[in-house]
Formats: sequence, C-alpha cells, structure tokens
Amino acid sequence: MAPFHRVVAERQKGFELGTAACIIRVYLRRRLCQSEPKKGVAYEGKASLPTAKRRLIKSLERTSAHPARPRAEWAEAAQLPPVRENKNKRIGRYNMGYHLHGSQLRVFRKYVRQNANAELLKKSRIILLEHVLPTTGEMIHHLTKVGADVFALVAKPYSIDAEVLSSIKNRGISVIEESYDTLETSDILDRLINDAVEKSKEDGRCIIILDVGGYFALPLSRISDEAIEFIAGVVEDTTFGHNRYIEHASIIKVPIYSVARSNLKEIEARFVGRDAVYSMDYVLRKIGVTIAGRNALVIGYGMIGKNVARTLKAADLNVSVYDKHDNKNLHAFIDGYHIHKKRELLKNADIIFSATGDPSGAMNFEEIEETKDNVILASVGSKDSEFDIKTLKEQANRRKEFGPYLEEYRLPHSRHVVVAKGGAAVNFIIPSLPIEILDLVFSEILLCSLLLLRRDESIRKNVVNVSPDKFLDEVALDWLRFVNT
Repeated sequence: MAPFHRVVAERQKGFELGTAACIIRVYLRRRLCQSEPKKGVAYEGKASLPTAKRRLIKSLERTSAHPARPRAEWAEAAQLPPVRENKNKRIGRYNMGYHLHGSQLRVFRKYVRQNANAELLKKSRIILLEHVLPTTGEMIHHLTKVGADVFALVAKPYSIDAEVLSSIKNRGISVIEESYDTLETSDILDRLINDAVEKSKEDGRCIIILDVGGYFALPLSRISDEAIEFIAGVVEDTTFGHNRYIEHASIIKVPIYSVARSNLKEIEARFVGRDAVYSMDYVLRKIGVTIAGRNALVIGYGMIGKNVARTLKAADLNVSVYDKHDNKNLHAFIDGYHIHKKRELLKNADIIFSATGDPSGAMNFEEIEETKDNVILASVGSKDSEFDIKTLKEQANRRKEFGPYLEEYRLPHSRHVVVAKGGAAVNFIIPSLPIEILDLVFSEILLCSLLLLRRDESIRKNVVNVSPDKFLDEVALDWLRFVNT
C-alpha cells in the first residue's frame, strides 16, 4: 500500500493525531521535495509544502471514521506556518455600503483640510466656470471653509440649479450668468481676469482658474506680462475644453492642466453616457413613446460615446457608430456595433447621439438635411455645438414644441427634425452625476491646482499637462477607503 494510503488507514484505525501528522511530514519531505523548500518556491510547478500539507490534512479529515478534530489542532500538529493577518485595512468586495449622510465629496474634503494644502488654499484666489449644481455648491463650501477666496463663479448655461445658485449668491460670491455666445464674443472673461489680478496685487493671493469647456483659453492668451506673476495656471475638466487648450496652448501664457483624459474621468464618463440615454428615455416616455427598438447612431466613440453606445445596446436599440478617426471605428466594430460611411448611417438613424467634444461640431446643416424624417438629435457634449442648431433655426419653415425638452423643426424639403434640449447636453435633464462619483474628478482637479499653486518646476508651459499617475492612485485608494468604512 502506498505511504499516503497507509496514513489514511492508520488514522482510521485510531492512530493518535500527533503520529498521523508526523507521518504526513515524513511523507511530504520524502516524496515531494526531500528537503524544506525556500520561502515562496513551489515544487516543480505544484503547490508549495505548506499548501500541500493543508490539502492532505483536509483529505485526512474527510476520510476519518472518527469525529473530525478542529482544524487548528491539525495545523498545530503538522507544524503549519500561522496565517498572518493583514494589519492594514483591507478593501473587501462585500463591504462597500451606502453612505447616506454627511459630505459626499469625502476625498476632496480630506485633501482641502490637510494642513499643507489648507495653507496654500488660504493664499489662493479661485475663478470657477462650472455647472451650478449641488456638487459645485459643496465644493465651494469646502474651499471657503479653509480660507480660499472664490472670486467669481461663471455659471454654465442649461445646467443651473436655482436653489444652489441662490445659496452661492448668499455667500457673497459674484455669479456671472451669460450665454455661451456672450462668454465667447465679449470681453467679459478678460475683465474678470483683470479684476482678479488687481485684487491679488493688493493681497498677494495666487489665482487659479478652474474651467469647464475651454472658455478661458483665448482670454489667457491676451493677459499682460504683469498679470502672469499672479496667475498660477488653469485646470480644464472636459474633452471639449481639452481640445481648445491644445489648439491654443502655444500662445497661452500660464501653465495648463487637463483631467479630461484621465482614468478617473473615464469612470465619470460611464455615468454621463448612461444619463444621456436614460434622459432621452424619460423624455420620450413623457409623450408616450419608447426609446427601444429603433435605430440609434452614436457620433464620437470616445470615453462618453462608448458608454452611450453600450447603454443604447442594453436598452434594445440597433446601434451604429461613426467616428472621424478610423481606429475608433475599428474599436466600435470589434465591440459589436455597425459601422459605415457617415452619410449612409445618417439616412437610417431614428435618434442620433453626438459626443465628439469637437469645437467645430459633429453635424453641419447639410448633413442634418440628409437625415430621415422625424429624426431626434441629442447632444452629449459640454456645449451646444455638436449640431448646427443656429442654421437649422434659420432655415426651418416651422417650429413646434413637444413639452419642455423637445422641439420639432420642419425643413424646406418637408422633413422634420426633432432637437432635444435645444441642442445642449441632454444628460442634465435628469439629476446630475452622483456627487460621490464627481468626488474622484474634483479631487484630481484639486491636486492639479495645488501643484500649480506650489509653482512646481516640473510643470511645462505651452503644452497641456496631465495628472501624474500617483495622483490617480492616491485619489482612487482614498475613495475606496472612504466607501469601505
């Protein structure tokens, strides 16, 4: 009989635990390795000695005719190494509960309140161009709590929460509410920068600009040499703005950071893509129509476009994708979506989602004319430039509203085009992204801002800088730790 079977047989006859364990040790050393292995070394691709011991003990317990002894006794008798508990807090799969109270910008709040960071922020002056939503209100609260001067908030049109707006104004913060055209064609942002610089000349505070959409790109190219001393730099949040800053980086006189292409931003993009589809489903349901079963076209297969396509597919639509970059069309094809020439796809689409972030737009009026009758246009960009809505309004023979979010335009060739939310981003129709998800991006923006405030020598000018990997890892780990508590 083989040695192992003899061990089992003897145990069944009533051999004492210590004797059986001794035989196991002798057998293992003789048959598996002849000697104790080095730490971490496996036996010819098989389990290591401690692992093999545990497996044999477990098998012995199963085959024993006598009541099984506690496993701890077997381990002790077999002289197995103790299991070492990780003293650091582990991030468990089943421990991620919901946190319904207190601040949802937990990581942002932590970084703001750290002593070294708080000292820098006390000496800062911040110009914000943001969506006026609860996330922005909470961010401003944490910044002002440590003494940062929020000099002004430029409110993004189409995403303004009246209650949050009132709360911010009650803090004594100047709020600028203007259309996109006014922001881009007037000198209002130039004057805002100059006013902040004049104030900083008095108190020495360093100016940081937090932008969403690249609106400060050209104004920052026109600042005086004297103003450069007081402006630490700008941090951009969106792909649309990222592209603008790349275009003008060579003439912008202060350092530029962008978080638009970071891995943390990609997590946010998942929610943006879902929200865009859920929003249109909600709008159509309000008038008794389902979004499912139709032909959908997604223009732009970037971070947001991918998630729009994925959500549409899950909602039972036939999804086609077009991107001006063929490598992204290839990715879309491999992901299971129909691809073709743009004009061919336009002819068959019942609903078109555009998420290019292209400052020049995704569809001109001539392309809109080629769409099928009653097509729905839905933008998922940060600005109302995905479709040529201006020319559409000029050329349309008639305009009709379907509730608060849909407008129908009759074109000269008698076809109809339905525009959602006036061509602005539809993902803001339903409540915005969860604050705890935006905590990831806001924290990354904050770390980039602090890097600018330190005037770090590694920061390059006339290029768009991106966050160091260590920032992303730090934010991700802290976020997981907070959620895991």
